[in-house]
Amino acid sequence: MPNPPSTLQHFTLANGLRVYLREDRRAPLVSLQLWYHVGASYEPVGQSGLSHALEHLMFEGSSKMAPGEYTSLMSLIGGEPNAFTTVDATVYPLTVPSHHVEIPLEAMADAMASASFEEAPFTRERDIVLSERRKNVDNYPLMSAIESHQALAHGSSPYASPVIGHRADLEQLTSATARSWKQTWYHPNNATLAVAGSIGLEQLQAMVERHFADIAQAELPAATQPRQDAVLAKRTQTVSKPGLRDGVLMSFNVPSRATASSTEQALALSLLPDLLCEGYGARLRRLLINDETILLNMSCKYASLSRGDTLFSIFAYNNPSKGSQQEAAERLFAELAKLAEAGPTQAELERARARLLARQVFGRDNIANQAAAIGEFAVGGLDPLLMDNDAQGLKAVTLEHVKEAAAQFLREDLQTITFLQTEESRDD
Repeated sequence: MPNPPSTLQHFTLANGLRVYLREDRRAPLVSLQLWYHVGASYEPVGQSGLSHALEHLMFEGSSKMAPGEYTSLMSLIGGEPNAFTTVDATVYPLTVPSHHVEIPLEAMADAMASASFEEAPFTRERDIVLSERRKNVDNYPLMSAIESHQALAHGSSPYASPVIGHRADLEQLTSATARSWKQTWYHPNNATLAVAGSIGLEQLQAMVERHFADIAQAELPAATQPRQDAVLAKRTQTVSKPGLRDGVLMSFNVPSRATASSTEQALALSLLPDLLCEGYGARLRRLLINDETILLNMSCKYASLSRGDTLFSIFAYNNPSKGSQQEAAERLFAELAKLAEAGPTQAELERARARLLARQVFGRDNIANQAAAIGEFAVGGLDPLLMDNDAQGLKAVTLEHVKEAAAQFLREDLQTITFLQTEESRDD
């Protein structure tokens, strides 16, 4: 059997580009992911959606490639070109056969150095972004409600701004503004190249130096770390839209790995989704869906690898025949209060830990997942070289760590609730 993934290796160019490699020889493929450390949370008020617009524009014309040529060339060599934007990053991932690695590296470097943002491609891509917003948010009741919930939960934090951008901001976006944003942030000393697959460090370093080393670094603006409001109180709202199912969005303002007071605190929080919601044995799923049937379905999320304060969120569809959304929210919070008071059982902790560790292990079967994990650590303000310590850190989390985290953060004053209901069922 081929060798499993290796420990993480790295180097940094003189211009500040950080490069990490997880060597994995099990298939003749390499995942290359260029992570720029700029996303929606960096954008000024009134200019939301800038980073997402850059995602669309970076490969639409440069000194070596005409608009559309990057996509056709990468497809020709066996890749599936893609891009995505988050609150903290703009990312260009690509997996290609290992003997073609230098082609996308050259293209990525060329775009970093000379992406042109001509008027015609800019207008076309801005219209595409506006169309995406109409389809995925404005005409999608659940996503529109989630956007409203995120804004209320994050308050004055930059994370309140939607990644895709507000419609009014997108309509006013110009190519000059996009070029200025690129000139401000898209430089080698504000990027991480995350690589996983069948390539050695020496070979990778030679290619990266050949194509990226001559790109000058730039002075970057000071980036404010997103933090929650100093004083918080319980926030509630009701969103009524045609086609929206009855449900509850419940979030708590919590620290991320980057802002937690300790690694143990952050890892304890990272166990909450599996402990409470995910899998048939999870506490809330077992009690509220399987036994009491007051909920029809649910999920939990903790955005641990954010560079600023983040959210722990529960999304649940309630069973209208068993009570209202408000009653479901009260029942949910009552169970969270029990966890904060008594903590989990040892069996619950071991089950949650086993599920989370298993996902990390199985994630290494996919080189794109391996590269993505590196990038997430880097843009989240963490040293990717520490990621291999996570398994040991999770094994050290105790019942008391989880109880303390629940008691400290699953509190009413840190809570935001959005009640979802169809417009037709709204009370007169």
